[in-house]
Amino acid sequence: MNGSFLAVFESTTETLKAERALKEAGLKPRPVIKPRKLAGSCQMALKLPSGSIAKVRDVSAELRLKLIGFFVQGDDGEWVALG
Repeated sequence: MNGSFLAVFESTTETLKAERALKEAGLKPRPVIKPRKLAGSCQMALKLPSGSIAKVRDVSAELRLKLIGFFVQGDDGEWVALG
């Protein structure tokens, strides 16, 4: 997942709302199956290019979406939370 990260939301509904809003904001989110080790009851996450975290935060806050966090996969295969 070089050059990208996962945005995890609380539910499938939140994830789909975020996907739609992020597309409207000019980003290209890609829905993926969320790794089981990551928090959240939703089974989906959005994969986005690095450098778009601020935009995801802004859109999520504007729409009052419940964003769990951002994650990247380390070289060892483990998922690491980002700031």
